[in-house]
Amino acid sequence: MKMAMRYHIKKLCENPHCVDSLVFYMNSPTRNDGSSLLWDVNQDGKAEESERYDIEELLDDLNKCAANQVQLIVDQSYAGEVARAFRRSRAHKNVVVFASGREGEYSYGRDFSQHWTNFEHTHKCTDKAHETSRFKVRHSMPEMVEPQGFHRLTLFGAPCNVVPQFSRKELRRNYYGCQNLPTALWIIHVRSPRQFSSSSSHRRRDGTRPTAELPRYKSRTELTDTS
Repeated sequence: MKMAMRYHIKKLCENPHCVDSLVFYMNSPTRNDGSSLLWDVNQDGKAEESERYDIEELLDDLNKCAANQVQLIVDQSYAGEVARAFRRSRAHKNVVVFASGREGEYSYGRDFSQHWTNFEHTHKCTDKAHETSRFKVRHSMPEMVEPQGFHRLTLFGAPCNVVPQFSRKELRRNYYGCQNLPTALWIIHVRSPRQFSSSSSHRRRDGTRPTAELPRYKSRTELTDTS
């Protein structure tokens, strides 16, 4: 299952005509090295190699991604480990990371994700979402890693702070498009206590760009899908 997920990410990245702006949202239990815990397939409560997504694998999957920009939103414990890895990389010049906390910090509650889903993304740059998150998130200090010379855009890949602002019709025609997991569904999921299965990430047309989301790791004592 992990290999299928990694193959899907690489297929999105390998063709410049497939994805213009890729939003990658990570929200799962982690190890203290920043590795994401995915599916506990055999339900033994152990994080085996095939059941975790290491930072090195993430770096490899997004290496030289053909998308114009990749925006990595990481709301999980030890998110700063992901930020540090991309800060050190010279091969990810189109990837910007928004982490919910620093290297040794835990992720508490849903403050970071809720802030990002409530932010006005239609015309404001994503760095503004980061700046305001530092005042909205409790118990941790959000971090941002931005490559030198990165051209700041909105979450949808549109120019930001445009005067006059783009209309909804203009955004839909020029910047919204086909995607696998609509960002709109992510926003609904974070805002609502109800949960939906990650199997809903089929290709459909909606109002935002492609988003890849990591499903939750299910331990022996946590068998509900919290993706």
